[in-house]
Amino acid sequence: MSQKDYYQILGVARDADKNDIKRAFKRLAREYHPDVAEDKSAAELKFGEINEAYSILSDDEKKAYYDRYGHAPGANQGDPGGGFGGFGGGGFGGFGDLFESLFDLGGGGGRRQQARPSRGADYRMGMRLTLEEAFQGVVKEVELTSDVACGRCEGRQTLEADGFAACTTCHGTGQLHQQVRTPFGNLTQVAPCGACQGRGRTLKKPCPECSGRGSVEKKRKLEVKVPAGIDTGKLIRMPGEGAPGNLGGPSGDLYLAIEVDQHKTVERRGHDLFVKKSVFFTDAALGGTVDVEVLLDQKESLKIPPGTQNGTVFRFKGKGMPKLDRSSRGDLNVMVEVIVPTKLNSKQKKLLKEFAEAGSQEAEPHSLFDKIKDALWGGH
Repeated sequence: MSQKDYYQILGVARDADKNDIKRAFKRLAREYHPDVAEDKSAAELKFGEINEAYSILSDDEKKAYYDRYGHAPGANQGDPGGGFGGFGGGGFGGFGDLFESLFDLGGGGGRRQQARPSRGADYRMGMRLTLEEAFQGVVKEVELTSDVACGRCEGRQTLEADGFAACTTCHGTGQLHQQVRTPFGNLTQVAPCGACQGRGRTLKKPCPECSGRGSVEKKRKLEVKVPAGIDTGKLIRMPGEGAPGNLGGPSGDLYLAIEVDQHKTVERRGHDLFVKKSVFFTDAALGGTVDVEVLLDQKESLKIPPGTQNGTVFRFKGKGMPKLDRSSRGDLNVMVEVIVPTKLNSKQKKLLKEFAEAGSQEAEPHSLFDKIKDALWGGH
């Protein structure tokens, strides 16, 4: 009776699932394969143990027997390495496909490949939006020229029940086999048949509408509903508007990659909007109310308190960009830019000088400032 601990050989827990066992086998097989190991003799022994352990633990029936009785049914106990045989006479046993994925080798045994309907590829194209369109949401029309499923054969490439015939090159298997000599004996290398692209059959009676392609090129227009609040980098998915499927399979999807253009006066930062508002320095000093224009003729009334400094930011909560799939919105931030006049006439200079000389001792500062304001801005 074998005393080998197959779980320990593969380095997995006793409750490991098939995926864990398979991953462990792949890692160890690559590490100890004699073709890549420096010590080939030691690697061959270790490789055989790994194969033996995987052969048992990857088979539900053998694994259950091993877990219960402590040894594998039908294993060759006289061969310490297990080799590639001794597992019920199955040669590679149940892991031929795994070797094929590891080393591009396999023993397909002439299995017939059935050509099946498959899903079409996805398309991707760009869509540019203005900030106003992203702010309110919009329905836009996009135009594209692409392949669509043939309306006559519905993508099946033929109208006849016997429209396909078995490939004469691979005899319907979809594969070509070649013997490859290795240090462990002859293995079979399998490659897709080039004559039928691995489908196992060739088109005999093509559809007259699409000449057997299963698709036709068509110029089409699509209506796209763009949600409010969308931002650069987001994708809008149009199900079924991608490439047509193969042999009547479902079409892929169309993805629209969004890019929102920059606005001349409004800056977007995530869900928040930022604008600048120029005010006269008299309004900043005395206080006042000004209108702030944002997007789509939206106006907000901004109350400026007396003594407002240049660069002060005022926030309007919930007046920014809509948030996707939510009822809330970001904030609107208004930064004040104080305008200082660059050219002064003699009257303006006199009033400003008078104001400067008055300082904190001025009994009626607002009265004097009103005179300055009238002189500078014409009573604004």
